[in-house]
Amino acid sequence: MNDPGLVLITDGDRLEADAFAHQVAERAVAFMECGLRPGQVVMAPDSPALDLTLTMLALGRIGAGLFPYRSGLDPTERLALAKLAGVEWLWNPDSTGLVPLSDATQTTHVSPESRAALLIKTSGSSGHPQIVMHGYAGLRASASRVNARLGVTAESTWLCCLRLSHIGGAAILYRAARAGARLRLHDGFDAPTVRRELEAHGVTHVSLVPPMLARLLDLGGRAPPSLRVVLVGGQALSRPLAERALAAGWPIRLTYGMTETGSQIATSGPLAVDDGELDTSLVGTLLPDVDVEAPGCDASPERLRIRGPMLMLGYANPERRPGQGLEEGGWFAPADLGCLTDTEQLRILGRTDDRRVIGGTNVSLTKVAQVVQEAPGVSEVQIVAGLDPVWGHRLTAVYAGTRDETELADWCQSHLSGPECPRAFLRLEWLPLLDSGKYDRARIAALVQSSGC
Repeated sequence: MNDPGLVLITDGDRLEADAFAHQVAERAVAFMECGLRPGQVVMAPDSPALDLTLTMLALGRIGAGLFPYRSGLDPTERLALAKLAGVEWLWNPDSTGLVPLSDATQTTHVSPESRAALLIKTSGSSGHPQIVMHGYAGLRASASRVNARLGVTAESTWLCCLRLSHIGGAAILYRAARAGARLRLHDGFDAPTVRRELEAHGVTHVSLVPPMLARLLDLGGRAPPSLRVVLVGGQALSRPLAERALAAGWPIRLTYGMTETGSQIATSGPLAVDDGELDTSLVGTLLPDVDVEAPGCDASPERLRIRGPMLMLGYANPERRPGQGLEEGGWFAPADLGCLTDTEQLRILGRTDDRRVIGGTNVSLTKVAQVVQEAPGVSEVQIVAGLDPVWGHRLTAVYAGTRDETELADWCQSHLSGPECPRAFLRLEWLPLLDSGKYDRARIAALVQSSGC
């Protein structure tokens, strides 16, 4: 990446561009004096966020790669991830500094243009943990196109409250560095703290997943007047939540992407209610130079195929050779189902792995969740499918809101077909979240099992 011109602010401390660049240069020199070389990879904790940002940009000066991991990760799991990706170095900002993970660090055998610049652990479209590798050219391609689409400049202030060990957070660092923007860093998401910063510091851009947006809206009040873009992605945004945000003046823009695509490949314009209808399945037009193979929206949705300059190098292996997980011609096929409208907008209509056969009918869990979310008094919902010896599967709606289980069951009976209708309901005060801000589906499923629903 280019030398940083960004102004970084965290925990009340402010680093101007020149001072920040000086610290980055010092860290790069220190790393090289330890023996770090271009093409090698360093694992580093994602907290403190300031330290990870310095490390990321220092590695960029060297031409080395960063593998951020969740702070507090079990050392055994961390070592397993390091072996899977052939990582040579571990950075510990608190004590030992930069240390080799083996007696002899490897020399990568890939060409400079295929060197891994950023590695991110993800569950992947298969549901199995994978480590995604991105190169510097792909990160630059993504940052420049997203900045142009969202109007990110040196005058912008982006508040980053997404974890930096996830692509949504890491991508913000590259965008801010490329634009020379002001960056306000948070170590995780706390709704009252984020709300205060949005109001007090002239924030223009913020990225959120839907549960984060819901928590901010629950605090009440209008959107801060400085906000120009509230980028919402990571999972589907329900229409009721979008309508709540628009009514409070939040400038919502939908985005679609994933770790394998370096964050977003499509972004909507500012959402608005047209003719009384808001379609949150439309995630906008593709970024420049992105190709998507998908049918027109007058046909049945199909599994997408994606190609573009910001696509991953491939899934990691100990030699970090590129190509694993990509199809011939550089295409990537996620599990998402979609189509393209006549105006070249991308519509996302669930996933191939969210469908269950119930009583001989193919049921989309995404569609069921969207319908249940429309019920008055329901603020959040996730649908859990358990096995049933007669019907194949049995749906449970796990939700938060004021409507009781009996009332919601009656509402669902009149708005969903028989196979689509949940057979059990579990009301919680809050739905549990992952550290990424997304819903913790494994924990939600465990709550269903333990409740006997």
